[in-house]
Amino acid sequence: MELKINKLLLDYITDRVAKAVDPNPFIPAMKGMIIEAQDNLITLIGSNGEISIKHEIKASMDAEIITPGRILVELSLFRNIIKKLEGDLILKSDDKSLEIKTENDNYRLNLYSISDYPEIDFSVYGDQIKIKWEDLKSLAKDVIFAASSNELNLILCCVNISAQNHKLKFITTDRYRYAEEVKEINEDVEFNVSILAKNIRDMLNFECNEEVLLYVSDQKIIFEIEGTIIQSKIVDQVYQDVSRIVPTEFETELKISKRELNNILNKASVIITENYNKIKLHINDGVLTIWSTRDEIANAEVKTQNFSYDGGELKLALNSKFLKDAISVFDENLRILLTRDKLRIVVKSDEKPNILQLITPQKGF
Repeated sequence: MELKINKLLLDYITDRVAKAVDPNPFIPAMKGMIIEAQDNLITLIGSNGEISIKHEIKASMDAEIITPGRILVELSLFRNIIKKLEGDLILKSDDKSLEIKTENDNYRLNLYSISDYPEIDFSVYGDQIKIKWEDLKSLAKDVIFAASSNELNLILCCVNISAQNHKLKFITTDRYRYAEEVKEINEDVEFNVSILAKNIRDMLNFECNEEVLLYVSDQKIIFEIEGTIIQSKIVDQVYQDVSRIVPTEFETELKISKRELNNILNKASVIITENYNKIKLHINDGVLTIWSTRDEIANAEVKTQNFSYDGGELKLALNSKFLKDAISVFDENLRILLTRDKLRIVVKSDEKPNILQLITPQKGF
């Protein structure tokens, strides 16, 4: 194989494909990136076994195919070399090595055996949705923090993605909290799949201002974006219908601005740690108080009267991180709704009616 390709172009697509490559994989060849030149297409492929990315560029003045071929090169070293070079690059390989040349520079890298790399099916199929890339990122960002990090229960480490009645829904739960966002879509499609939250996070780690195509089947989820195919395996477990845990009736409601609640939470949380982030919330006689304690070191008491509340005295113990995460997805005015037994707390905002956050209190006020 021999190519002449512009450094900036190669650097850009290598960075994109690199997002799928694990630097310490179980199979050594998976450290590599496939470079294929055939007909009038140059294709780069990377994968960690769960996520796979393929980017195609058409042959042009910036990407000329001199001799077709297919190689597997260690991504990390190749990427570092490309970043040091400038101008047009010549990539020339034989069966065992790749030469990277400019007018003044010359590198030679040993290649992996391409037969050691698993075959990856990049065929595109499934229910199709056209959606803005930023909308997809927003849907994921607004729920992903509520997925579990305990891999003993794999399905709770997932984002559940479903479509029905022209609505696309993302939900997550770790049993202690629940996050949901719904978006209207034009397509009349129906599916229900689950993808590991870490895979969704990695797949959406691109900048793009365009609409993209999303394909969903019972085997994989695919994004087509600017010449790139990004795909992930579906988790082969049923995501139970957890939406039934969301109450429909509430006894009391607290209204407060996000800015005000964030302010008192940040003040109260400054003394606590990530491992112990319990706070106590008390409302009585028109005053909202948050207490926090760090054993034998410090305690904090923060108050505000900038809120409205339609119930009697309220005492709650809460995970401050869960509450901060829940309110982070909203912009301004918050509605915090409580059931009669005070065991489920739902956070909503009239400005973003398609988002719902649910948290459960802790014991021991």
